[in-house]
Amino acid sequence: MNHKRSLGWTVVAALAAAAFVVSAASAAVPEVGRCVKVTPGAGKYRGSNCLTHETGNLGKFEWVPVSELEPQKFTGSSNSTVLATTGHSSIKCVNANITGEYTGPKTAAVEIEFQACTNSAGVQCQTTPVQVSEIKMVGLEGELGFIKNELPYIKVGLDLRPRPPLTDLTTYECGSATETARVEGSVIAQIKPIDKMTLESNLLFKVTKAGQQVPQSFEGGPTDTLSTTFTSGVESTTAPSSLAMPEETGKNASPLEIKAKDL
Repeated sequence: MNHKRSLGWTVVAALAAAAFVVSAASAAVPEVGRCVKVTPGAGKYRGSNCLTHETGNLGKFEWVPVSELEPQKFTGSSNSTVLATTGHSSIKCVNANITGEYTGPKTAAVEIEFQACTNSAGVQCQTTPVQVSEIKMVGLEGELGFIKNELPYIKVGLDLRPRPPLTDLTTYECGSATETARVEGSVIAQIKPIDKMTLESNLLFKVTKAGQQVPQSFEGGPTDTLSTTFTSGVESTTAPSSLAMPEETGKNASPLEIKAKDL
């Protein structure tokens, strides 16, 4: 009886240890990096995307995450961007340019420049002091996370927020009005493609027809949404906001992979 009980505890402990190993292995993803070819037997992975571990000592590929010592740059552009705020005029911009660099396996530094921006009355809107009709988001930090982590429908996002000590993503004003708008909070864009080495890197900021940002959070995480505070004199009001942008066409400076699976 004691022997059976001891054996039972041994099995439970082994299963717990195995679960811990699987959890630890998957805890790193999603992350950005490179899958590089190495001497056979020196790598942990069997394929050129570093998704499946090699169980024998025959691995030909190894995963190298981006590090702060070797940041990786990326750029992109899109059009027809809309910054909408409940109870206020929507801001429509003709173009959007994105520049940034991955600063670590899960982090990025990002800037977005919206061009030819006007409100519903056709009045030009801009961040000051920059060129008229341009709204800039500078000093943003990005973090990779799972929008959905369930095979086969895995989705990865890049959560953009102000880099401390900054507290807002941008401020803008329209025309000669004395009202200033301050955009705060954070916003998640889906990033594509994933799980393959490529120069391609595209972001999608999506909003439902009802004006709700999609997604509003990473899977199991806190809410990440935008709000805008309008200030005129000593009075101010705050309302929910959303950012819609057709899928941005982006490019990495060198081939990278957004790794979402570690099998």
